[in-house]
Amino acid sequence: MSRGGGEYEGDGEQFQNEWAFWEHRVRRVLSGKPGRKALAELREALLALPEKRLISNALSTAGKAKLPVENRWEAEDRQALLAQGEGVCAVGAFVWHKRVKAGADPVQAMQDLPLNPDYNGNPDQTISLGQRAGLSNTLAWVLMNRNDDTCESLTPEERYESFLEWIDKQLAASTK
Repeated sequence: MSRGGGEYEGDGEQFQNEWAFWEHRVRRVLSGKPGRKALAELREALLALPEKRLISNALSTAGKAKLPVENRWEAEDRQALLAQGEGVCAVGAFVWHKRVKAGADPVQAMQDLPLNPDYNGNPDQTISLGQRAGLSNTLAWVLMNRNDDTCESLTPEERYESFLEWIDKQLAASTK
């Protein structure tokens, strides 16, 4: 289940060829200088993670086991998220690494990241945090979608490896 809610899956196009415009925008972001720089920074962030794993459907589960829950459904969803173990998604890794590079303690920076689960139905918080850390809106959406949908069936460890391979391919393709 993606935090994106299917907005760019072609099932609710606002105008003709909306999906084609989105795909073009993604290609431009991934091949442009700012996008390549952000992907290189994400690669650096992934390599710096204390545990080589990426969780799905939330920004960070680090230190979140004891947070209060408001209702039974939230408790069930939180339990499913926490079953993945402590960690961050790809956007969370980027945000965490930016904070660490700015001088924050790595453990505290990880625990300070919000949960931002998908059960609240609002991916804007994750996208906004990614943007404040230096990702474009489009790249933040791409990373979130890849993390939660493309890599949905992977374990956190496999998702991490898949992201590194994908980033390497993107960076190699953009230098040709």
